[in-house]
Amino acid sequence: MEKLITLFKNNKTLFRFMALSYLDKAIIFLLPLLVFQFFKDQLVYVSIEYIYSITTVIIPLIDLGLSGYFFYAYRNSKNHNETLKTFVKSFQRLYLLLSIIGLGFIAVNYYSFEYQPLIVFIVSRLLFVLATVFFASYYRLTNRPEKAVYITLFSNVLSLSFIFAYFFSGLEFSLWLIFIGQILFAIFYLFKCIIDIFFRDSEGVKYIEIKGIFVNALLFSWPSIIQVFIMMYIANYGKLNALNSMSLDEGTLLSLTQRSSMLIQLTHASILAFLIKEIYVAKDILSIQKGILFKYLIILIMATLGALTLILGYVFYVKSDFDINRTVLVIFCIISYTFLWCISAFFEVYYGRENKNKFKLYLAIINGMSFILIFNIIDGGFLEKTVIAMPISVLVSLLCSLLILKKRNYYLQ
Repeated sequence: MEKLITLFKNNKTLFRFMALSYLDKAIIFLLPLLVFQFFKDQLVYVSIEYIYSITTVIIPLIDLGLSGYFFYAYRNSKNHNETLKTFVKSFQRLYLLLSIIGLGFIAVNYYSFEYQPLIVFIVSRLLFVLATVFFASYYRLTNRPEKAVYITLFSNVLSLSFIFAYFFSGLEFSLWLIFIGQILFAIFYLFKCIIDIFFRDSEGVKYIEIKGIFVNALLFSWPSIIQVFIMMYIANYGKLNALNSMSLDEGTLLSLTQRSSMLIQLTHASILAFLIKEIYVAKDILSIQKGILFKYLIILIMATLGALTLILGYVFYVKSDFDINRTVLVIFCIISYTFLWCISAFFEVYYGRENKNKFKLYLAIINGMSFILIFNIIDGGFLEKTVIAMPISVLVSLLCSLLILKKRNYYLQ
């Protein structure tokens, strides 16, 4: 108990940042659940989770490794301020290009094929997440991590306000309510990029330097890009196929459980966002600081217990019409998978610190191969095969990661 009290006292800034981050993430977490509770439409809920999932899978591919390379370039830069400015200029050009491609894709789909309205929401969310991921890195390096949270918080509060307004007014639900804040931000930042690129900093821009950043980012991050894509595809495999390979009850159960397990991932992301600079600037590149690891594990375990309590309470006391045995299996497997995935992701930060991202790729391949193997040898339905394969495959990957760190002479300091 004394250690826990000391932990809180010595890390007030961390927990203040985490509180703000949790407020934002709580709204993100609640938005689809509120839609499900208010409007009682399983198909709409599963569709929302599908949009979130496909965005998560695609983001690593369109980021081009820029956010991941940002910390490494900053650490090795002689002029930190100049590095920050150059990365912002580079990102704005990437955002503008992707916005044009996204708008073109929407137009082609609208005029040439049977129009799918989900595409608008997928494109807008991709641009929104792309920007907020970059801002999280930028403001963390400028020691103002809360500013990135304010951006997402405003967008999510706006969407939340519309949902409440529509519900209490008795109006018909529309997916626009969920994504209105993200759409508006994506449009706003697009105009800002246009103004900055063509009217503010058009002079003195070294395009060779910007090109060099993208080339170096790809060379640095390509293993991570493939690795994150594989990991995210596995994590979202069930929800990506929920509309085609599961019943609505199965898709809803899986989506609800994975949404609850987001508490673990959000805790992981919040504390890692706060600690990552401290990890990267450590003098001994082969050391794993006990203090950092202790803080991380304690908070992660607390979040895991919270997520487990939440989903058990919701499933058995709010929506109790699921099969009990199947429900227990799904909850146990998804919570275990998420906990193990977070620990694996924490240790993989050290590979990035020494520019050994190839190990991340090897681990992702091991994870993917394990998932495919286990999925195909297990008898049962699509849902059961998916949730059983997930924790086993990530456990294999985590054990291999720890073995690699040991072989590379990493040690606790």
